[in-house]
Amino acid sequence: MFESLRKFWSEEGFDPAGKKLLLAVSGGCDSVAMLEFFHREVSPRLNCRLFAVHVNHRLRAEADADQEFVEKLCQDRGIPLEAEVLDPGSRLPGQSVEMWGRERRYQAFARARKKTGSDFKLTAHHRDDVVETFCLRIWRGTGFSGLAGIPFQRNERQESIVRPLLPVSRAELKEWLVALSVSWREDGSNTDVEIPRNWVRHSLLPSWRKEEPDLDARIFNLTRRVAKLKPLWEKWLDTSYPKEEVQTRGGIPMEWIRGVGADADFLKRLLPLLGVEKPLPQVMAEILRQTRDSQRSIQVRVDEVTVLTEKNGILKSIFNH
Repeated sequence: MFESLRKFWSEEGFDPAGKKLLLAVSGGCDSVAMLEFFHREVSPRLNCRLFAVHVNHRLRAEADADQEFVEKLCQDRGIPLEAEVLDPGSRLPGQSVEMWGRERRYQAFARARKKTGSDFKLTAHHRDDVVETFCLRIWRGTGFSGLAGIPFQRNERQESIVRPLLPVSRAELKEWLVALSVSWREDGSNTDVEIPRNWVRHSLLPSWRKEEPDLDARIFNLTRRVAKLKPLWEKWLDTSYPKEEVQTRGGIPMEWIRGVGADADFLKRLLPLLGVEKPLPQVMAEILRQTRDSQRSIQVRVDEVTVLTEKNGILKSIFNH
C-alpha cells in the first residue's frame, strides 16, 4: 500500500518527506488506519514527525470513551495528541448540527496545526467517501465541480488539508487493521439509514455493486478526471460570466441564470456578490427550479432577513431588517 499511495501522492503533488503532519483521529476505523499507516509505514521511511488531533463534539453518549480510546492509542505510539472538547450549547439558532460540527472541527484543526507547527493537516477520507459523496451530489443536484467528489488536497485559510488515503477502499482499511489486530471505535449513528449518506452506503450502493462490481473504481476515476478539468471550467466561468458585470449591473443578469451557465457552480460563485456568503444547496436548487418557469419572476427566501428577487431582468438581494 505504501508504494502505490506514494505514487498517487506524487501525481497529486504531495510529498510528506521530512514534514510535520497533523492527523485528525476520531477513533473510527478510517482514522485509526491512517494513524497506524503513518506510524508504521510512512514516518519510518520518510522521516515524518507525527501529531494527532481529536475533537470531542459531546453529541454522543460514547464521545468521552472515544476520546479516551484515542488518547491511549496515541500514548502507546508516542504521538503527541491535541484533544479539544466542544460545547453543543454554542450552536447558533437555526444552525444545523452538521454545519456547527464541521465549522468547530476545522477551527480546532487550525488551532492544533498552529500549536504544533505542522505543514499539513491529514484527514482519513477514502474511496468509499468519494463514491458516496458523488452519489449524494447527483441525487441532490450538482454543478460540474461537484462531480469531482472529494478533493485530494484543499487549501483553506492558507492551510493545506490532505486526504492521503483517498484511493483506498473502506474494506481494505478494515482488513489491514484486522490483520494487525488493531481495534477501533464504532459510531452507532453510521447505521441510521434515515441519514442520507448512510442510505446511500447501506441501501443504494450495495445493490449497484451486485450488478457492477467495478462501480467504485469507475466512479473514482471519473472524479479524478473531473478534478483535473476544474481549473479550465473555472476559467471558462470567469470569462463567460465576469463578476465585474454583476457588480456593475447590481445583480446577476437573468439571461445568465436561464442560460447554459446556470448550475450550482455558477450560483455558488456569484451569489456571494449579492451578500449570500454560503448559499445553501436548497436555496440554489429553488432558484434553478423557478428558472424553469420562464413566465415567473424569481423570488427565493435565503433566511429571515434576505430575499433574492428578480427585478427588470436582474436577480437582486433585498434585506428586510
